[in-house]
Amino acid sequence: MKRHHLFSALRMWLVAFVCLYSPHLIAKSYDISGPYTTHNLSMFLIHGADRIKNQHFLTLDEAMQKSLVKVYETANVNRLSIENRSKNQYIYIQAGDIVKGGKQDRAFSNDMILEPGSGKVAIGAFCVEHGRWSQRRGESANVFHSSTKKLASKELRLAARLKQSQSAVWNEVSKVQDKLGKNVGHDVKAPTSASSLQLTLENQQLEQRISEYKKALLPLLVRQQHVIGYAFAINGQLNTADIFANQALTKKLWPKIVDAAAAESFANLDKSVHFDTPDSNKVQAWLQQADQGRKSIQQIKPGLTQEKTESDHDVRFETYSGKGDAKKLYRQNYIKK
Repeated sequence: MKRHHLFSALRMWLVAFVCLYSPHLIAKSYDISGPYTTHNLSMFLIHGADRIKNQHFLTLDEAMQKSLVKVYETANVNRLSIENRSKNQYIYIQAGDIVKGGKQDRAFSNDMILEPGSGKVAIGAFCVEHGRWSQRRGESANVFHSSTKKLASKELRLAARLKQSQSAVWNEVSKVQDKLGKNVGHDVKAPTSASSLQLTLENQQLEQRISEYKKALLPLLVRQQHVIGYAFAINGQLNTADIFANQALTKKLWPKIVDAAAAESFANLDKSVHFDTPDSNKVQAWLQQADQGRKSIQQIKPGLTQEKTESDHDVRFETYSGKGDAKKLYRQNYIKK
């Protein structure tokens, strides 16, 4: 009888352990709605409780519009300096955000949380404009003045965040420009700087062509509740997913997310290609699968950590501060290889 009770107790302990720590069950704590499909882009919404409650963030573009953040040119292609000049606002910077200006447009290679009155903080970056190394007309060569776009291809995100290769980033920028130009029907490279990804993404003809995607997808968060992330597929293939700190931050980031996903989808639009749209179960399975892999940790700055989990098929980046009960998880970023 004692042996039976011991076995029962052990079994209960194992169930409790699995429930607390199994990546499979952790992923199941999210509800996924969708797909919401427009042309070749299928968007899914991830619903769940806030990871960080009662925490307000300014996005990078929001803070730049309010002149509460400064991004400084350092004359180092792969490193910039950034400063939160506000007295009481936290600023969230996302890997892949493009900043326009300086001596070359750049895209950040890591997430960053800037506390109020942060002082100048170093931040990794990659050039997304090949050749220019001087002031562009109407801009400053010493600072960056806006951030309205983000990296608009999975290959670009992998080149910057996983491979961390400047040459690979330049190569993927050129590929994106060529794809977009082909589907627009003419060259979308800007005469003032043909290599600038930012200026390509600002192209008016391109904006017109992706407007249908944006018209369909931008209102989703108005109708849906408790959205803390998203995933999307292009041409039936799962691509990228993000889960953020809370619903409020997700809503602020949504327009930039949709804009980049729409541009990437349009670049890969081929009406002769037929595909099966994945369902929410496939997204759930992907998030569970991406919990498994080789893990490595990088300190982005004191108190802010990035954990990378990489397998042959996926990579997941987690950005967080603190440990244990004090851990704050700002972002989980999933990318299909």
